[in-house]
Amino acid sequence: MARFGFVVDRPEVEGLGAPVADYSSVVGVRGGRILFIAGKGPVGEDGATVSDDVEAQIRQAMTNMKAALEAAGAGLGNVVKVNAYFTTKDAIPPWKWIRLENFPSDFPAATAVIVAGLAIDDWKVEIEAYAAVP
Repeated sequence: MARFGFVVDRPEVEGLGAPVADYSSVVGVRGGRILFIAGKGPVGEDGATVSDDVEAQIRQAMTNMKAALEAAGAGLGNVVKVNAYFTTKDAIPPWKWIRLENFPSDFPAATAVIVAGLAIDDWKVEIEAYAAVP
């Protein structure tokens, strides 16, 4: 699909089966530049972790992701790949609906991983993304 002066392709992959959630298996970009957004954690403007609640942490990490994208002249609509790292499987259900709230169509490719820990001990989530801009 042509968008923002570049083309984003989401080809169907034969024999792979449907994705298990709302994401694209393959996303390609032609004619734009790629932004690499470093992992964003659940910190507020004061630099402190916002909450012990995993849903609140996911929402804050997404807010921080949006801010980073905007600083680079992009938005969530430019995201072509999102990786989420969680310290608990309890994060998966809220991640699915929060991801769908933020990416309601033209889903980015996505990966979610459960890890033993993150760089900051009280973080339960860290989200990174790749975005395409003209």
